[in-house]
Amino acid sequence: GDTVELEDGRRIRMLNINAEEKARAWGKEAGDFLKEFEGEIVELEKEGIDSYGRTLGRIYFENYYLNLKLVELGLAHPYLVDENELKEFKKFEEKAKEQEIGIWKKSEHYECLNADINKKEEYVIIEDNCGLNFNGWTLKDESTKQYKFKDISFDRIKIYSEKGDDSENEIYWGRGKAWNDDRDAIFIRDSNGFLAYYDSYS
Repeated sequence: GDTVELEDGRRIRMLNINAEEKARAWGKEAGDFLKEFEGEIVELEKEGIDSYGRTLGRIYFENYYLNLKLVELGLAHPYLVDENELKEFKKFEEKAKEQEIGIWKKSEHYECLNADINKKEEYVIIEDNCGLNFNGWTLKDESTKQYKFKDISFDRIKIYSEKGDDSENEIYWGRGKAWNDDRDAIFIRDSNGFLAYYDSYS
């Protein structure tokens, strides 16, 4: 959903956005949108190479700025946006949120949760006010780090990013560092992939 391959074999990581992995909720939809442009001639504005050897860039097709279009359609969210483009990307993100489309489609349980991230000590506290069962739910940061809940219910739980032994009120993700000090976001999705909680800080 945010990476394409050109006819010459180059892989392009689209700048300013992050879409879900293809096996996760909304990842397939983002990929399907980009597949609509298979075989087309696009304009590529390059901006370096990432650590995976992919070309970083902006992709344009006729009047479409595809990186931005994915955000407008709710198929990706802004991520490490260039300062000169931040205002425009945030505008289209807010539009998608208001329309509750794509990754912003709300769960019927959207008002049930509260969450508080402690970025220094690497944990998040989640409170459930509706007596939910979290089997199949997911918690994700702004990038690709995701935790999938087991068959569990709770009123209040603390989820540590590091490794450790789970207890009744504490879960260890085993991910290592997850929450950035400067900026990040939290997405909690129900078992259908719909958004049950979102917050961000910068």
